[in-house]
Formats: sequence, C-alpha cells, structure tokens
Amino acid sequence: MLHAIVVDDEQKGINSLKLLLEKKVNDVKIVASSCNPEEGIKLIDDYRPDIVFLDINMPLMNGFGLLKKITFTNFHLIFTTAHEEYALQAIKNNALDYLLKPIDTDDLTLAIQRVRDLQNSKQNPPDVAQLLKGFEQESNRRIAVPYKDGMVYVNASEIVRLEADSNYTRIFFEDGKVSLVPKTLKDFETALCQGIHSKKFMRVHQSHIINLQHVTRFTREEGGLIRMKDNEEIPLSKTKKEEFITWLGV
Repeated sequence: MLHAIVVDDEQKGINSLKLLLEKKVNDVKIVASSCNPEEGIKLIDDYRPDIVFLDINMPLMNGFGLLKKITFTNFHLIFTTAHEEYALQAIKNNALDYLLKPIDTDDLTLAIQRVRDLQNSKQNPPDVAQLLKGFEQESNRRIAVPYKDGMVYVNASEIVRLEADSNYTRIFFEDGKVSLVPKTLKDFETALCQGIHSKKFMRVHQSHIINLQHVTRFTREEGGLIRMKDNEEIPLSKTKKEEFITWLGV
C-alpha cells in the first residue's frame, strides 16, 4: 500500500482526488491532507509519505515555496494544477508528473503506475532539489502569456508593468510592445508576486503590477507616484506604501 498526502488550497480538490483514488486505485491510501501549505509541510515531514499530491497555485504559498521548506524529500511528487502554465515546462524538464484539474482518471492511474514502476525497479524518486533548481532556471527566464490561440512564453525581465483591464490584463514590454491578454491581474499576481519572481515584481495598486527592475523614480506627491522605464507614472496605494518604501531602502 502506497501512503499519500494531498496539499491543495481547495477542499473540493482534495475530496475529488480522494474519491478518484478510492474508486479507481486500490493500493494508494491518503493518510493526511491539508488546505494550508504550512500545515502541509509538517504533515510531509511527520508522515514521510510515498507520494505527495501538491497543488502548484496556492495563495499563501505556492507548491514550490512549500518544497523549499520541507525536510523529508524521499517521496514521489505529483503536481496538481488548474492551469497549463509556465511552471509545467520546468516540471516536464525534470521528468516529473503533473495532473491537470479536473483530474482525468486515466491520467491519475498512469501517474500511479509510473510510481509503481520506479519502486519496482528500485529507483529513487526524482530529486526535489534538482526540480527546484530547474524550475528557478526556467521561470527566471520565462512566463506564460495566454492568447486566444494558445500560449506564448516571454522573458519576465522584459515586462515593465502590467495593468488591469476588467477580466483582461495589459502587459507593457521593454521594447514598447503592449499586449492585451485574457487573464486577470490576480492571476499574474500569483505567478509573479508570490512565486520565484517575487523579489522582482510587486503589486503596488489594485490595477497595477510593476517590475521593480524598471523603476526609475519615486515621488511622494499625490500619495506616491512611481515612474517606470516607459515614463508612465503608477499610483502607489496606501496599503502597499510600507512594502514599497522598504524595498527602496528608505
């Protein structure tokens, strides 16, 4: 019997996976689960499972942030995600498994079979440290930008700023190009401000995310205005003022 832990910020995601395993896989038992990444860290270190099903996108800490904090790493890692995002390329590069939500039964059984095959051949699980290294190298370069007919991968460093436009986002690039993409600013906040890019990007206003590397000037007038490399002045919200001033080192 393979023992598994599930970490997913949505309880319905945990329940759905439990139901699929109970109905379709007879030798995997979920011994613990959590919607809280911090609690998930403790569960993994305490239970030392054979498999960890880990959600990539969680608001307080994403899956990669969790992996950086765990002590026990000798498990088979299967990512779960609702989006075909830039992170998946790094996962593929490291020969790891991921399941797109809603999880397909055939994909789940195939992922479990690969775990069994690795165990039967006495191979160690893929190294978590190598995964994180590969992910950082990949995501330091690129981020997925959705368009109507698919995805385009762009260098994150080339993005000057992002601006909300209802359920869309305008992306302003270093070369002057502007793209309107069908993805909310909140989605980009999760990818840029809470993940591996968090030291480079900041949501400074309800409608604006900026690349801190492209800030050219800050003035305190009108409550705070941030001038970007493209000469656009971005308002600084009161709730973000302390965080931005700390970044300035003032």
